[in-house]
Amino acid sequence: MILNKKISIIVPNYKNEEYLERTIESLIKQTYRNIEVIVVCDKPEENCDRIMNAYVKKDNRIMYIKNEEKQGKFKARMQGAKQATGDYIAFLDADNYASIDFYRNAITNAEKNNADIVIGDIVYEQENGDKDIYNLMQIPLKTVEGKECFTKYFEQCGLNPFWNKIWNKVYSKNVFDKAYNDLEKIKGKINFTSEFILATLLFFYAEKITKIENDNVFYLEHKKKVKKEELEENAEEVIITFKILENFLQEKNIYSVVERYVEEWKHYMYVRLTEEAEKIGIKKEIESKLQNFGTNHKKILDKNYFKCVKSVWNDNLEKIKENIANEEIKYVSFDVFDTLVVRPFLNPTDLFSVVDKEFRRFTKNSTGMDFTKIRIFSEIQTRVKKEKEDKKCQDITLDEIYDTMQEEYHIDKDILERTKDKEIEYEIRFCTKRYTGFELYEMALALGKKVICTSDMYLSKEVIEKILKKNGYNDLTNLYVSSELKITKAHKDLFKYVLEKEGIQAKQMAHIGDNYVSDYENPKKLGIQAQHLPKASDIFQDKNVTHNLSTMFTKSLPMWRDNKNSLNFLGIRCMMGIVANKYFDNPYKTFNYTADFNADPYLIGYYALGMYMLGLTKWMLDDIQGKGYKNMVFMARDGYLPIKCYDIMKKLYTNVPESRYLYISRKALVPITIQTKLDLYKLSEVINVTNHSPKDILKYIKDCITIKDERKFENICKEQKIKMDEDFKIIENFDKFISLVIEHLYDEEKQNKNLEKYREYFNEMYEERSATFDIGYSARPEMFLSNLLQKPIDTYFCNINHSEAQRHAQIGGFKLKTFFDAKPTTTGHAYEMMLSALAPSCIGYDVSGEEIKPIFEKYENTYTVEFAMKTMQDAAEDFVRDVVDIFGQDIDIIYYQNYYISLPFMAYLNSSKEIDKMPFSSVIFEDNVGLGEPLKMVTNWTQDLSTRNQATMDNLFGIDNDISEFLGENELVYNSTVDLKDRNKLVRLIYYILFDKKTLSRRIGDVCYKHKALWAIYQKIKYKK
Repeated sequence: MILNKKISIIVPNYKNEEYLERTIESLIKQTYRNIEVIVVCDKPEENCDRIMNAYVKKDNRIMYIKNEEKQGKFKARMQGAKQATGDYIAFLDADNYASIDFYRNAITNAEKNNADIVIGDIVYEQENGDKDIYNLMQIPLKTVEGKECFTKYFEQCGLNPFWNKIWNKVYSKNVFDKAYNDLEKIKGKINFTSEFILATLLFFYAEKITKIENDNVFYLEHKKKVKKEELEENAEEVIITFKILENFLQEKNIYSVVERYVEEWKHYMYVRLTEEAEKIGIKKEIESKLQNFGTNHKKILDKNYFKCVKSVWNDNLEKIKENIANEEIKYVSFDVFDTLVVRPFLNPTDLFSVVDKEFRRFTKNSTGMDFTKIRIFSEIQTRVKKEKEDKKCQDITLDEIYDTMQEEYHIDKDILERTKDKEIEYEIRFCTKRYTGFELYEMALALGKKVICTSDMYLSKEVIEKILKKNGYNDLTNLYVSSELKITKAHKDLFKYVLEKEGIQAKQMAHIGDNYVSDYENPKKLGIQAQHLPKASDIFQDKNVTHNLSTMFTKSLPMWRDNKNSLNFLGIRCMMGIVANKYFDNPYKTFNYTADFNADPYLIGYYALGMYMLGLTKWMLDDIQGKGYKNMVFMARDGYLPIKCYDIMKKLYTNVPESRYLYISRKALVPITIQTKLDLYKLSEVINVTNHSPKDILKYIKDCITIKDERKFENICKEQKIKMDEDFKIIENFDKFISLVIEHLYDEEKQNKNLEKYREYFNEMYEERSATFDIGYSARPEMFLSNLLQKPIDTYFCNINHSEAQRHAQIGGFKLKTFFDAKPTTTGHAYEMMLSALAPSCIGYDVSGEEIKPIFEKYENTYTVEFAMKTMQDAAEDFVRDVVDIFGQDIDIIYYQNYYISLPFMAYLNSSKEIDKMPFSSVIFEDNVGLGEPLKMVTNWTQDLSTRNQATMDNLFGIDNDISEFLGENELVYNSTVDLKDRNKLVRLIYYILFDKKTLSRRIGDVCYKHKALWAIYQKIKYKK
C-alpha cells in the first residue's frame, strides 16, 4: 500500500539539546517521507538555535518554534499541534527517537483499519547505550473499538507505560480535532502530567485503537534525581490536573462510571511522588502537600509489575530495514516459501500427509500405498535421474516428480493428475502471509524499490504467482523460479541470472530469505546485500534462542514416557508449526536469555494453554457427538475458557449439544447436598468445616433450618462449650454442633420445599438428557446433582485426583470420563486460574422469590491479575480459532495423543522457571472455601512443587556434557516412517539434504568424531551457527 497522507510530528524540547540532533535525524531517515517535523523549544539555549536553524535550512519539512520562557510540555505540544497540517499527529520527546519504519508502519495500519490511535512498542535505552525491552509490555493488542477505547486506557491506572506514554502512538487528526476544544481550556504550565492529561482526552474521543508489531520508539531512561523545587511543583501540578480531569469527566457524565479508576490513578501518582521525595529526603513535605489528594495511600504491591522482566532488545530486524532503506539499493529480492508465505507445518513434507487422505480416496483403497512415502522418494528419484541426464539441470518440476511416480509405482495417470491438482490446491490453501515478510515487502515498495521474488521450488511459476497474489503480493516486478529456469540459488546461478536479466550490479540488490546458505551466504559471495530472515520454526526449535521451549517434544523424561515419539504425530507437528509461525513471524523477536516461555503471557496462553484447550475441546466433542445430549453444561468458573473453545470448535461438528454455563460452586451446592437431616454431617466432606465457625455453618444451611429464638440457641450451644464466633478446629466439635442443629433448628418442610425449587432450577439447565463439564476432581457436585434430579448427569473432567470420584460416579449412576489419564503434579494454582472466569464466584442461591437467582460474592481483582489472565485466555482462544480456521473439516487428519498435546501445558505448570511464572507475580491465591491466610500464588506454587519432587526444565532437559551434545541427541528430529535402510547412499544423502538436515548434521558428526582434526572443525562450525 503506497500512501501519501501527511503526518505532523511534534518535538517539545527543554534542555535536551545534546540528544536533539539524534532525534531529528531519526525522523529525517524515516521510510515514510511525507512528514513535517515541528520542534518547539522552551527557553532554548544558544546551541538549540544553531542546531535548529541548520536543520530548517537543510530540510523544508522542519519547522522551528521557540518560547523565550518555559511554558511546559503541554503547552509546547499544543503549540505544535496548532501549526500541524498533517492528516496524522505524533509526539516525540527531544531525547527519544523512532525506529526507521515506525511512522510508515503506523500510518499504513491506521489507513487499513480506520484507526484513531495506533500504538507501537517501547525500547528502553540506558545512558550507556544498552537497549532493553520489558517483556510484559510487548503483548499483542487486538483491535479496540467504541467506549472500550477509553476504558482500556484508563483501567490500568498508570501502571502500564505502553498505554501511558504519548510518544509511542500516532493519532488521527480527526480524534485530535474532537479533543481540541477541551484541550484548549487547560491553562497554566503543565509539565509533569502533560502526557497524562493529553492522552486521557485523546483516548476519550477515540473510536478505534490498533497496534503495530516490529517497530518502536526508543525511550532514554535518565538516572538523574529530581530536584526539590521540581518535585514540589509536580505535587502541586498533580492536584490541579486531576481537578481538571474530574471536571471533564463530570461534564461528560461518566465520572461515576470511572470514579474507582480516578482514585487509583491518584493513588499511583501519590506513591510515585512520595517515593521520589523519599530519595531526596523531603517525603514529609510532599505527603503534606498531597494529604487531601486521593483516599487511598497504601502501598501498591504491583507498581513495578510491567517492568519485572527485562530482556536485551534484538535489533536484527531493524538492521534489515536499514539495509533496504539504503539509497544504493535499487532492487529488493525476496525468497518466497518461509519468507513471504508460511505453511502450518513443522516440516514441508507434512503437506504430503494431508494429500494422502485424498490419494486414498482417489485410489479407493484406504489401506493401500502411503502417499507421503512415494511422494518423497519420487522427488528423490527424479533429482537423481535428472542429474544423470543433464549435469547442468539444477532443479526439477512437479510434473516431472509425478511422471516418475507413475513410472516407479504404476499408478493410473488420471489418479495422479487428480492427486497433483490436490497437492497444488493444498499448497495454495495452506500458504498464508508471513507478516514480517509482507511488512518488508511493503516498506520496499514505499521506498520506490523494485521488488522481485527468487525461489528454489519445484512448483510452477503460475502456481507460485497464485500463492503470492492470494496473500497480497500484487506489485512484483518479476518472479524467478528455479523449476522453470533449471538453475538455483543453491548453486548461485539463479542470482547471476537475475542480475544479468535486470541489468543491475550486485551491490544494487538486497536479498532476503530464510535459508542460511542459499539466501544469505551464496548471494553475499556474489556481492549482493543479503539479509537472513530465519524460518519461524527454526527459531522455535533453536535452543540457543528459545532454550527449552520445544524440548518437551524432543527429549524423553525419566518416567517411562517417550516424549520424542510425539513428533511422529502429524497433529503435534502441525501445531508446533502454527505456534512457530504465530510467535516467531518476526524471527528476531526479543527472547529473554534465561526464560523458556519468554515470561510472556501471550506465548504461555497460545502455546501451552492453547494446545491443551484444543486437545481437551476436541476430545470432548469427539466423544459427545451423536450421543443425543440436549445440552453440554459447563460449570462456573472453571468452565469459562472450555465453553469459549467449545463454541469455537463445535461448528466443525454435527449433532452435538448446545453449550450452557451454570453458576455453581462447592459453597453454592451445600443446600442440595442436604436431602435428609443426616446429610448435615456430610458438610465436612464439602467444605473445610474446621476453618469455619457455627455462625458460618448456619449461613450455609439456611435453606433447611428455622431459627425462632437465636439467643436461646446460642445459650444451648454455650452449655455444650460451643462458641458461635470461634472456628471448630476439630471435627468432633462440628459433629456435636450439627446434633444440636438437628434437634433444635432443622425444618424438614422448609427443606423439601426449597429442594423442589432447586430441582426445577437445575432441570431447566440439564434439560432431558444432558452432560456436564468441570475441571475435576471429586465428582461430588455431579453426584449430588444426579441424585437431586433423579437422572444421571454424564460428566467430562480434565482429570480426577483420587478414586472417590469414581465412587461418586457409581453412586450417582453417571458416566465419568477424563481427558488426562493421571493427576498432574499440580492441579491448583495457575492450572485452575487459567481456565476460570475473571468474575465473582457463585456462593449460593436466593430461593425467596418465584425464581432462583445466583448469589455472587464480592469480587475485586487488580488490573495486573486481569491483564495476565485475559491475555492468556484470549491467546488460547486465538490458537483454537487458528487451528479451526486453517484445517476446518480436515481437522481429523491432524492426529495426536492427549498426553503429547498436553506436554507444553504440563511443562509450564510443573517445571517452569521462576522468571516464566512472573506473569502471575501479582496474584494472591486463596481457596474460596477458606483453607487459610491468602498467599502470593507464585510462592505457594513454587513451594508446592518443591515438595513433589519436581524439577525445572533446565534440570529435566539439560544437555549432558558428552558426545550426545554434538551428535544431535537433543535436536528436534522428525522420526519419519520412511525406511531408508535398503536405499543406496546417494538416495539417502539426497533425502537428508532435502528433508532431514538434522539427521544429516548428526551423520556428519558421526563420521567426524572418528577423526580428531575433522571433529575439531565440526565442533567449531556447529557452534558458529
